[in-house]
Amino acid sequence: MQVLIQQPRLPHYRVPLMRRIVQLHGWDLTLVYTPRAGTGESGIEVRDSSDACWKTVHLPLRTYHLGSLRLNYQQGLLRMLRAEPWDAVFLEGAVANFSGYLAARWCRRHRIPCIWWTKGYFVPIGAAKRWLLRLQLREPHAFLPYGDTTHEFLKQYGVRGKQIVRAYNTVDIETIVACREMLQQRGREWLAKAGWQEKRPIIATVGRLIPTKRVDELLHALKLLAQNGQEFYGIVVGDGSEREALESLARELGLAQRVYFTGRVPEDDDAAILSVADVAVFCGALGLAINQAMALGTPVVVADLPGPDGEMVIHGETGWRYRQGYVDQLAERLQAIVCNDSGEIIRVIQQAQHEILQKRSLTAYANAFGEAVLIGRCLL
Repeated sequence: MQVLIQQPRLPHYRVPLMRRIVQLHGWDLTLVYTPRAGTGESGIEVRDSSDACWKTVHLPLRTYHLGSLRLNYQQGLLRMLRAEPWDAVFLEGAVANFSGYLAARWCRRHRIPCIWWTKGYFVPIGAAKRWLLRLQLREPHAFLPYGDTTHEFLKQYGVRGKQIVRAYNTVDIETIVACREMLQQRGREWLAKAGWQEKRPIIATVGRLIPTKRVDELLHALKLLAQNGQEFYGIVVGDGSEREALESLARELGLAQRVYFTGRVPEDDDAAILSVADVAVFCGALGLAINQAMALGTPVVVADLPGPDGEMVIHGETGWRYRQGYVDQLAERLQAIVCNDSGEIIRVIQQAQHEILQKRSLTAYANAFGEAVLIGRCLL
């Protein structure tokens, strides 16, 4: 079965998913994306895919601006569709993906199952984007959303329930859990590199240091913890445009000896640090590091944001939420977790691990791709 998956880029954490898809379904897979090294996100992208069990095609990207709209066009995508007898096509389901919209129209015309792999939009968008979304969402046969909350979003734009596959965006948490002891050893090496001698609770955050991650919010909460006499160490994992400003803020808040900035770390070292943390915090745009932390048994605190990326964090059940921007509430959540020696933390950790490992595993996600193809065929 010949399948094409189109993506805007190929992050390193997607490689295990592609491998699992090929292993489970035996597809002859072609992966189309645009390498974007040099855009400030090169640390996320795959450096070498020579051992991949799929074909890789790099397409140049052109970006057009129409008023407030930004439209991306991968040159050569339509030519690729015409060149091979595809059995199914997966496309990035983003409003900016103009070439994907044209590809979906082509697939519908030629009766090829077309599936949109989509996250949804959970912030207010303008009338032009809403109109474009309604136009785009008419074309695919099936939809592979990032999580449950995306279902209602899609239905608001006219997608029928039978077109939607239940799927959960994730990373290779099975391998992470299997390698936990090795990861913990590497994590302890990072703590030693920070020069920390005392045994204190470790509060970690992982992600690109950009404004939407709101790491400054965590630093202000840590300042409140320090003022309350709480002992802790904070570790900020990642790099980005805000790193210098955040390091300066940490010094201004008197946290220089308590907070360590790792910079960009090798692949898997983010999970290594999460494995030795006592709590993981995500203040801004949420990401897949939440899945890693929950799978490793690290309590998580996230900002109370809409959308699928943090939907598995149910307050008091699988983690803790706080109202974004309320640093005093965040500090209270952190204080309660690091000071709590009752069974409540263990209960929450166990429920979080069950949620992630049973429902949101990489195998379950790869199986959803096969289900999406079947639904797409039925709805041709």
